[in-house]
Amino acid sequence: MGTLGRKAVWGAALALWVMVPAASASASNKQGKVDRLLQEASSGSPQSVIIRVRPDAKDRVRKSLPKRGRGPSDYRFISALRAELDEQEIAELAADPDVLSVSADADVTATDSLKKTLAAAASTVLGTANDVSVPTFSTDAGTSSVLQKALGLQNWFTGSSITVAVIDSGIQNGTDFANRVVGFYDFTDGRGPVASSPIDEYGHGTHVAGLIGSNGASSNGKYAGVAPGVNILGLRVLDKKGSGRTSNVIAALEFAVANKSRFGIKVVNLSLGHPIYESAASDPLVQAVEAAVRSGLVVVAAAGNYGANPDTGGAGYAGITSPGNAPSALTVGAANTAGTEQRGDDRVASFSSRGPTWFDGIAKPDVVAPGVNLVSNLVTGSTLATRYQSLIVREGSAKYLCLSGSSMATALVSGLVALMAESNGYGAYQRWQEEQAKLRWNQRSDYAGAPALTPNAIKALLQYSATPLGTSNGVSYDALTQGSGEVNGQGALQLAYSADTTRRAGTFWLTDTWPPVTQFGGVDQPWAQTIVWGTRLVRGSSIVEINQAAWAANIVWGTGQMGNIVWGTISEDDNIVWGTLLDGDNIVWGTALFLGNAAFGENIVWGTAVSWDDNIVWGTGFLGVFNGDNIVWGTFSDAADNIVWGTLSGDNIVWGTSENSPANSSKNAGGGQ
Repeated sequence: MGTLGRKAVWGAALALWVMVPAASASASNKQGKVDRLLQEASSGSPQSVIIRVRPDAKDRVRKSLPKRGRGPSDYRFISALRAELDEQEIAELAADPDVLSVSADADVTATDSLKKTLAAAASTVLGTANDVSVPTFSTDAGTSSVLQKALGLQNWFTGSSITVAVIDSGIQNGTDFANRVVGFYDFTDGRGPVASSPIDEYGHGTHVAGLIGSNGASSNGKYAGVAPGVNILGLRVLDKKGSGRTSNVIAALEFAVANKSRFGIKVVNLSLGHPIYESAASDPLVQAVEAAVRSGLVVVAAAGNYGANPDTGGAGYAGITSPGNAPSALTVGAANTAGTEQRGDDRVASFSSRGPTWFDGIAKPDVVAPGVNLVSNLVTGSTLATRYQSLIVREGSAKYLCLSGSSMATALVSGLVALMAESNGYGAYQRWQEEQAKLRWNQRSDYAGAPALTPNAIKALLQYSATPLGTSNGVSYDALTQGSGEVNGQGALQLAYSADTTRRAGTFWLTDTWPPVTQFGGVDQPWAQTIVWGTRLVRGSSIVEINQAAWAANIVWGTGQMGNIVWGTISEDDNIVWGTLLDGDNIVWGTALFLGNAAFGENIVWGTAVSWDDNIVWGTGFLGVFNGDNIVWGTFSDAADNIVWGTLSGDNIVWGTSENSPANSSKNAGGGQ
């Protein structure tokens, strides 16, 4: 990661930026268009930036840009340009009314946070599909440990009719991916896509791809992936050090959208990210993800690995990385299964990033999935295999690598989403066959397929069927820690199979009913029967029994009029995701240690406002700003819609605004988890 990235992640600049009065912001950001990373940059030399512009003004803005480096690049699907600009040129762009935002072409990485978990892990470890196709159904193969223990699956589907685009460090082809790498394109030089033979100098992308779709041939099925028949499209954006540029990820996403029919892409895996430097509304990587989702692709993104202070082990909130902060992305945190099939001992991994998202306060992650000590494919001679030899696992003559991180959890969910898409397609095909059997021979028709499950619908089915987790003391994790819970493969496939996408919105679309319980290791585990929609917790069977208007492709997750959707139960106790504190209990005292966008400490509250006039600073600050330790800031109003977000029991208050005046309270409403 470059100098700018290190400053943002490890420095105290984040805290200072929130706390310093708006009047001190750089002149180049008077219009609020320049992201935090560019504002903090001290280098006088030109740097790579991404410029979002109004579509009708793009040609004019492009012509005004200097021809430095490799020259301006154009990203049509988000109306953005990349160029190398100096500070004065950035300031001039920010003053242009046709320019929407100017963002750093930030470093993205797969493992900057993963590295911190590897030491802990080491101590505990030893062909192209058509748009309309008939999915495969298999009962012959042996069940891999990943499928059986982690997701509670049987080998019902293989994913052979689906392609997953893996945007990562590449992929090394081999026996476990035989004939299923349908294409490989390199974006690392900034001029991609460059078609080439599959490679992976870093080793991360191959590990991720193995968790998604290894057939397990070289381990006799032991280390097969979730979707062992899935097709893989390798889009390389990370170099041999595991680092890349945001612009290359955006280019890869644009390529996936443009070629989704050509390769049969249904799912995009993003086990990478960078700290959040601006609102999701202006973040170009987030906007690229949103555009991909609107095109019908399910984008599965890692939450990040900033959930714990590496020095003290204390829990930290607001550590979600970009693009995991994209509202419509399926954002995945990591769980620890303790190596058992039962879910009673499953915990959210301490390193897994918690929400809410910085700047916007969006509820993330959406779900968690197993992400601790997962064994998958190793690339001999790669950076990871060389650096972490203690994590190499041998199975016969083959070698594998055992890694932990939200990257790994994301891969499992991508594989599961591929199976959900196939399950839904198979269910549609069977329903069509049943209808054809009722017709006369001269009335029968060829199978034309059914509309695919939308990304929103897939996220809802995953959340609804998830298993809520709790601590070893029996305390349920809050929604900022686990979303709806740990993904439940069997439940998700059952719902996907029975969802009839030909039914119109607002009508019942489940053709089969399933008891909301899945058995793991002989123990029944109830489904969450809940989705987190924006800041509302919605419960009830009608959430998934009805084809909701909210599942439409043009709906951004968490938005829309609640009254137009046939939800389940929404009460005063449910409409705030993590509870409401009243009577002055929102006053929190404590110290904060910032690591990237995560805040660690006993008791922390902060709000979404950055305007100094709207911020309340209670107590004294730190790092020379207020000469003290105790900080609470947020927005204050008598309006009823100002809510403190925390857990239902009042612990771990994280993010929000105060409804009651802080001056009248001295209670400590927070508490470490």
